[in-house]
Amino acid sequence: MKRKISLLVTGLSFGLSLMAQSPRAYITNYGEDFISVIDVASKEKIADIKTGKNPHGAAVSPDGKTVAVSNEGDNTVSIISASDNTVQQTIAVGKTPHQLSFSMDGNYLLTAINGEHKVDVISTTDWKLSQSIPVGRNPHIVLPMPDGKSVWVTSEGDNKIVKIDLDEMKVVAEIPVFGFPRVMTATPDGKLIYLTIRWLHGVVKIDTEQNKIVSWIQLPVTEKFDNEGKAAHGLCVSPDGKSVYLTSQFTDKVYVIDAESNEIVNTIQAGKNPNWIDITPDGKIAVVSNTSSNDADIIDLSLGKSIAKIAVGKNPKRLDVSMVRD
Repeated sequence: MKRKISLLVTGLSFGLSLMAQSPRAYITNYGEDFISVIDVASKEKIADIKTGKNPHGAAVSPDGKTVAVSNEGDNTVSIISASDNTVQQTIAVGKTPHQLSFSMDGNYLLTAINGEHKVDVISTTDWKLSQSIPVGRNPHIVLPMPDGKSVWVTSEGDNKIVKIDLDEMKVVAEIPVFGFPRVMTATPDGKLIYLTIRWLHGVVKIDTEQNKIVSWIQLPVTEKFDNEGKAAHGLCVSPDGKSVYLTSQFTDKVYVIDAESNEIVNTIQAGKNPNWIDITPDGKIAVVSNTSSNDADIIDLSLGKSIAKIAVGKNPKRLDVSMVRD
């Protein structure tokens, strides 16, 4: 009888733990110095959180308890409690911080320092800057790999991506690309990286075992030309690794690509100038930030269309969709 009661209590605790988690999207509003928090399930904005100047990158810790935001305008990182949406502290980093990511074990927060050609490493045990790693000119994106052993970083000024070993905390490999690397994401097994490149309306596929580009996927040709070359931008891979989702700032659409065939299998209308995209852990819903229409689309991936459009702040850029603890 005691064992049965114990099992019931354990099951109840486990159920409550699951119930205490919900998918939320954290979206940086570059033009208004705050981030917006969206409850993905209810499709409602539930909070705006004041940050530093020109918030750019956003990342949620693996345990869902902490949100980190890089503030490009004042060279800081805001550390936010996901439970009450308050800034716990602000950390000074290098000049012009861009995208940031937690290591898979949650021990480190790594920030691409675009203006100083390095990655700043913050220890999450005391939230202090522990070291800086040179990575090449104008780093933009930090991508943690699924095995937790490394991160890849784009070097915009050197037309390459570099690999940092997290045990050695140094660059151990690099892959040259034929243009200005923008945004990248990895497959769940870490064997492939998808990378957008400035002035390419498409995406390249990189084999991380061979450390080279193995193919590229071209999106439909448009008559537009953007001097900044930011045509294809945000992208993510579905949790099952079967689909790649890519935003086009030319066409205001999300392209759905079959990962095996490299073929475009669907297009989804988004808002104006879609910047970033991320997916809920169950692979059912995507959230897209639309920089020029100041809103976010909630997309039902099974229906292949937006089911809600939510107003956020001015010039929304990066976002992270994660399960967080209420």
